[in-house]
Amino acid sequence: MSILGTLLSVGPSVIRLFSQSRNDNVGKSAGILADAIEAFQNNPTSNERLLLQSTIDSLDPNELSELKVELEKLEVEKKKLVLEHDETMHTQQQETIRTSQDIKGVRPAIASRHSWFTIVYIFVFELAAIFEKGSGSNWEITVLIASPTLAWFGFRTWDKFSKQGASV
Repeated sequence: MSILGTLLSVGPSVIRLFSQSRNDNVGKSAGILADAIEAFQNNPTSNERLLLQSTIDSLDPNELSELKVELEKLEVEKKKLVLEHDETMHTQQQETIRTSQDIKGVRPAIASRHSWFTIVYIFVFELAAIFEKGSGSNWEITVLIASPTLAWFGFRTWDKFSKQGASV
């Protein structure tokens, strides 16, 4: 990635923090670049990119290469911290699921509730059909209401019971 791409991806605030942490020429150059990037609000047009490139070209190449290396290190550290945070969150979530007693009863409770909803739906609509207030229960809606119960009891796929399985 070019120095301009690195500077734009990192952003002016990180560059400014870096420039404040250094009291040498690299820090001064970083401050100049942070001001230039901030002036274009991180979304430069092609003309503004040319201005930024001319600002970069006016600085010492050794300072720029050192700045680029340091900023890339900061970017890698940031990505590493984000990944560590995501891993920690996932680990904590899995630990909570494994140790919680309430979680283990959620799916059976949902299945039980939906079996009662299915029974009530069938009785109400069939009773309405007896009194000529409708056409009775619809089998598609009945299966839709009963699907959590059916899934809990293992009717997830119809090919589960075939000899070939899902490969056919």
